[in-house]
Amino acid sequence: MEEEKMLLMLKKYKLYLGIFLLAFILLNAILFITGFAPFGNKSLATMDASIQYLDFFAYWKDVLLGQNSATFTFSNLLGSGNWSQVTYYLLSPFNLLVVFFAKEDLNSFFDLVVTLKLSVAAMTSAIFLNVRTRHNLKKWLLILLALSYALMQYNIAQSSNIMWLDGVYLLPLSLLGVYLITQQNSRGLYLLAVTIGLGLIFNWYVGAINCLFSFGWLVLELCLAENISLKKIGQVSLTYAFAIFSGILLSAITFLPTVTSMGQQSRSSLDWSLVTNTFRGNMLSVVPGYTLGAGSSPTKVSLFCGSLVLVGAVAIFFSKNFKIKEKLVLGIFLVISLLMYYWQPLFMVFSLFKDATSYWYRYSYVGSLFLIFMASLFFEKWANTSQKSWRPLIKATISICGLAVVAWYVLPKEPGIRWGQSGIFLGALVLGLCLLTSSKLQRYQKYIVLALCLVVGSELSYNTYLLTKDMFSEVSGYRSYVKQQQAQIAALKEYDPAIYRISQTKAKGEDINVNITANYNEAYGFNYWSLASYISSPSGMQLKTLADMGYRTEGERISVVNTSILPTDAFLGVKYVLSPYPIKGLEKVSLPSAAEKDVYQDPYALPLGFVTKGVAQAPQGQDPFEYTNEVYTKAMAEPVKLFEPLSYTQVQTANGIRYEFKLPQGNYSVYGSLPWNWGVDGTKLDLNGKLQQVYSTWLSPSVFYVPTADSQGYVELQTNDLNAFHAPQLYLLNLDQLSKVTTEIKQQSDHVKAKVVNGKANFVVENAQADRYLQTTIPYDSGWQIKLNGKEVMPKLLDDTLIALPLEKGRNNITMEYHVVHLKLGALLTLIGVILLSSTWYLMRKGSQGRK
Repeated sequence: MEEEKMLLMLKKYKLYLGIFLLAFILLNAILFITGFAPFGNKSLATMDASIQYLDFFAYWKDVLLGQNSATFTFSNLLGSGNWSQVTYYLLSPFNLLVVFFAKEDLNSFFDLVVTLKLSVAAMTSAIFLNVRTRHNLKKWLLILLALSYALMQYNIAQSSNIMWLDGVYLLPLSLLGVYLITQQNSRGLYLLAVTIGLGLIFNWYVGAINCLFSFGWLVLELCLAENISLKKIGQVSLTYAFAIFSGILLSAITFLPTVTSMGQQSRSSLDWSLVTNTFRGNMLSVVPGYTLGAGSSPTKVSLFCGSLVLVGAVAIFFSKNFKIKEKLVLGIFLVISLLMYYWQPLFMVFSLFKDATSYWYRYSYVGSLFLIFMASLFFEKWANTSQKSWRPLIKATISICGLAVVAWYVLPKEPGIRWGQSGIFLGALVLGLCLLTSSKLQRYQKYIVLALCLVVGSELSYNTYLLTKDMFSEVSGYRSYVKQQQAQIAALKEYDPAIYRISQTKAKGEDINVNITANYNEAYGFNYWSLASYISSPSGMQLKTLADMGYRTEGERISVVNTSILPTDAFLGVKYVLSPYPIKGLEKVSLPSAAEKDVYQDPYALPLGFVTKGVAQAPQGQDPFEYTNEVYTKAMAEPVKLFEPLSYTQVQTANGIRYEFKLPQGNYSVYGSLPWNWGVDGTKLDLNGKLQQVYSTWLSPSVFYVPTADSQGYVELQTNDLNAFHAPQLYLLNLDQLSKVTTEIKQQSDHVKAKVVNGKANFVVENAQADRYLQTTIPYDSGWQIKLNGKEVMPKLLDDTLIALPLEKGRNNITMEYHVVHLKLGALLTLIGVILLSSTWYLMRKGSQGRK
């Protein structure tokens, strides 16, 4: 008896492993044929993956090799706790593979991990469907439905958001846990608890979505259950609640510190104003959304996972094998699952009450899995009936075609909808299924099944091709840039191994004539300290301080740093600037050029900790130039005018308006800003004929540098909407005054010794005077523990952000250490969760043995 059980179990494992390998081979075959890495010059790492995630993976490689920190890093803006970024983007177990890839080969790593995650999704969905249909689903149908889940529209269209795919392969196991709980199988409790816990650990966002959907699934399973009673509902509900609670406890080591950290970041508040009783679009648009190559949009969701799934899900309602109650329950749940995408309150619930304005319907995989589940229920009974009927298949097909006709006439015409191609695959599939019902063709069944497998595989592969043919990034350019940039940063660190920040005026893929980019995570990727970053939930106070000093914030998450504002950079410790063009005041360093950029040194750069006489507070209505003057004035305790207004003459031009100016005698450079009321696309700045800058739009800067070679110059604003702009702010930067002030600060800080690494800092100030401050350019957050001569102190903050400490007379030993808030508490709760589940398992096992 035991041997039989072992053989059956081995067969199941072989089946599931075979499905994993089949999906992996199929996905890699598609990548090979279409020229994706590691086989070609294209990569799935496009959009945010190219802009952000590849740099994050390079950072994670450094963390795993002990060269950066997972808890705090100066590679994020001015330096920030990084726990919430790690737990959102990087904790998938597949990301451990990054240590085997060079940074220039991260596109290959990315594509490999996508195929691995989708192959695991095929396997976990097969496990769910097989158990849920009580192992009655034919193997060939099980394989095809599992592949339909692995290659559904969501997985391919969202493959660039690789961190969400962990939720895709964990969801089937969570739903299986819910099903087993409703069957009062104790394994369901542990399966649900563990998968919910792992989901929240691997990526808390989709982990939370899976948790929400599991509750809906509990209701569905209870409604479908036979002989249900109030007592059983109560027992099942309590078991489910215990499993969810245990899962959350298991994830506490990452989830609790993440929630705490995000409370201190921008974009952390819930936007309740968006919860309105409105519809986002016409629910009928789900029909064209289910065609080949279709994508989701703000008013349309695509749940495409193949014709086999669609026919099976619809055929349930025409099948005599299902009771009216079952059809009613599944129909109601189907409508609710569609309302999740079209009714604003449910959309906001599954968007976790955030305004998700890109990558539409980040949770649409749950809807596709429900359709696959419905199809599995139909085909399980249809394929196992002695006399298979073609009638529900034909009726389902007619209904689908009828809905398509209605959608064609009712909805606005949308270009690119492949009605014909989708119809061909649908027709071929239904024809094959109907042929299986013919008693005269019994001896040809194997060939018909093989043909059906080819039809389904071809349809899913073709849809993958359609979705990826214009959705890719170029590998060779990335590899070349990374190699050059790594070499340049390494050479700079060897040239100057001290503590400093590095900035740049041109990033990967940026056109110098446009000067617009979203690539602000290169400090992550190349492991240096900078001013910029682009992450989902950055420190709002850091962004504000950088904006106050000239580096504009975009979208509450990006600091637009694409020039060098010398006084700001000097104050914040930017010692080197990588730039394809010279900036007056910077000195070129004799290091090799790389990626079209030379290395320039900022001779005015201050250390990361220096002595000042005062601390500037947040500005009230000051422009960045006047506020920068205020920062230095407070530091020196005397009036400092680094920036002075520049007189100009306004001249109307054919393209807009030109501001012409003359430089006075002296050592000056020119900066400006043209404040605008709203975004004006198509606006461009001609900066003295030497630089071009797209302006007043997404990702454009506010402050710009104007190159000058002689005593005259101009700034030309080329726009069709001059009313959108306020009076220009043009300023002279007195470089001699900047040199004088920064030299004096350095001299009065000669007795400051500093040792700063990620998450720790030690400053020793000898012979300090009273009424002086140690001004650091390290941002404050609640994770810092700061001690002055052994006593814990609270700092004073420049612009509510940068740590400044009042000094005591004489010797001051200042230590700073960063701790992830609630990490220890989270670890304790996780331990409690492990003990709780283990104890429950032990007691239930002991109880079952006693009953025997």
